[in-house]
Amino acid sequence: MDHSSTEPTSPIIRFIQAGEHRVCYAEGGDDVPSSMLESKPRVLLLHGWISSHRVYRECWADLGEMAHYCAVDLVGFGDSDKPSPKNAPYEPRWYSKQLKAFVDAIGWDKFILIAHSMGGLVATEFAIAYPQFVDRLILIDSVGIAQPPPLLGRLLQLPIVGSLLFQLLAGTRKSLRDFLVHDVWYSKPVVEEAVLSDMHRVINSLGGKEAAYAAMMQMTSPKAVRAFTHRFSALTTKTHLIWGDHDKLFPIEPCGRAIQKLIPNATLDVIKDSGHEPQVEVPEQFLQILRKIVQQ
Repeated sequence: MDHSSTEPTSPIIRFIQAGEHRVCYAEGGDDVPSSMLESKPRVLLLHGWISSHRVYRECWADLGEMAHYCAVDLVGFGDSDKPSPKNAPYEPRWYSKQLKAFVDAIGWDKFILIAHSMGGLVATEFAIAYPQFVDRLILIDSVGIAQPPPLLGRLLQLPIVGSLLFQLLAGTRKSLRDFLVHDVWYSKPVVEEAVLSDMHRVINSLGGKEAAYAAMMQMTSPKAVRAFTHRFSALTTKTHLIWGDHDKLFPIEPCGRAIQKLIPNATLDVIKDSGHEPQVEVPEQFLQILRKIVQQ
C-alpha cells in the first residue's frame, strides 16, 4: 500500500517485489503528465550503512524539481526485507544483483545513479556490471579506501565477540545519536528525533541487527573495502564525486582524492564545512553542486 506525507514536496513511499525481496522506496518528481516524464531525467538514489531513503530528506523538493527520482531502501535496511545472512551474503556483487532486480521491477532502462557512503560500492559494482543502464554515476562520500573505524567500530569487528557486542551495544538511541553526532556530522548537530526514532525502530526490527552487522563486515570493514578498491578503475561510466571537507569516517584525504585518481576522468567537488552527510548537513551547497551535474 502506498502512503504519502501531508507535505506536498514529500515523496510517495512505495513497496515492490524485486526478485526474491520486497523493497521499499520513495518516489517523487513525477507530478507532470506521464507523457512528459521523459523531459525530466530519471535519478536513482542509494543510501549508506544503517540509513535509508530518508538520508535525502532535506532534498526532496529540489530533487523533485530537477528529476523524477526513486530513493531505495537497500535490502537489509529501512523498510525493505532483511533476509538472514545465512541466505544473503550482503556483499557488493550481491547488492548489485538486488539493485538490478529493482530496476527491472520499476521498468527503468536509463538513469543517473547517485549513491552515498556504503551505497557507493553498490552503485560502482552496478555501473560496472550494467553500464548500459547508468547515464552518469554520482558518488557522495563513498566507501572505497580502507580507513580505521571509530573505537566502537573496531571493537564490533573483532572476531567472535564482535557480533555479540553488536547485539548488546548497537541500536540503542544513545549509540545511534553518538555515532551521528561524533562520527558522521561536522557542521552542526542535525539530530531530528523522528529520524532517530525511525533508525532505532529499523535496526531493532526483526532481522535488523543481523543484516546491519553482516553489511558492516562485508561492505564497510577495512578488510572488505581493501578487497573492493581496485574495482573503481573498471568503471567506464562518467563519474562525479561529491565530498564533505571534514568527513571523519572517509576523509577527503586520502579517500576522496584517491578514488578520483582510480576512476578514469572522474571529477570531484568538495563541500565546505560538511562531514560525511552533506545532503543532511549543508543541503543548499549539496543541491547546488548536484543540480550542476544533473543538468549537464
